Amino acid sequence: MLNLLWLTYVSFMAAISGAVVPGPVFIVTVSEALKKGKIAGPLIVVGHLTLEALIIAALLTGLKTVLSSEVVRTAVGYAGGAALIVMGSMLMKAAVKFDGSLGLEGNPSGGPGRRLVSHGLVASGILSSGSNPQFYIWWLTVGLSVMQYCLSSGGISGFAAFILGHASADLLWFGFVSYSVESGKRLMNQRVVRFIIVGSALFLILFGAAFIYQTYIY
Repeated sequence: MLNLLWLTYVSFMAAISGAVVPGPVFIVTVSEALKKGKIAGPLIVVGHLTLEALIIAALLTGLKTVLSSEVVRTAVGYAGGAALIVMGSMLMKAAVKFDGSLGLEGNPSGGPGRRLVSHGLVASGILSSGSNPQFYIWWLTVGLSVMQYCLSSGGISGFAAFILGHASADLLWFGFVSYSVESGKRLMNQRVVRFIIVGSALFLILFGAAFIYQTYIY
């Protein structure tokens, strides 16, 4: 049980590291929350998770080869750990430079968020995710590494923990974003967001180092 809780936590923190960086999904969530309220976040995440389900299915097919080959598994272990450390370092740099600008004032007319929201909330989640190159980069580096770790450590139960942690992170973060926008409360001030980004960055760096060490000793 403790192992599954740990795997869920690992997946949650890894997902948060990708979610907190403002991008198309964030812009659409803010834009729609201003018009449709706090329900916007969860519905947009449904679309986001729908696209992720397709990516996970594709990655699982590739993981069969990875998990059955010691050479490939070792290579992915080192590369994945390095990617985690690099992305954590980039997040830390972003936290230092973060000026508090999150776009909570709304999306200007004609911007990318404005074009996407006309397709509906769930569809907007799919389109805003799919239009972001960083989305695919994250899944090919951090997402793949963490999913491999959860599968190797817990099998099917570990994979379920991975899904639970990842989906929970997306729902909680973007639900929090839409609630903050609708309520008008200053929940997402500069200090709060910087704290979350720094925490996510430290987690990625430490987990990346642990991932490399685990690959080395095994």
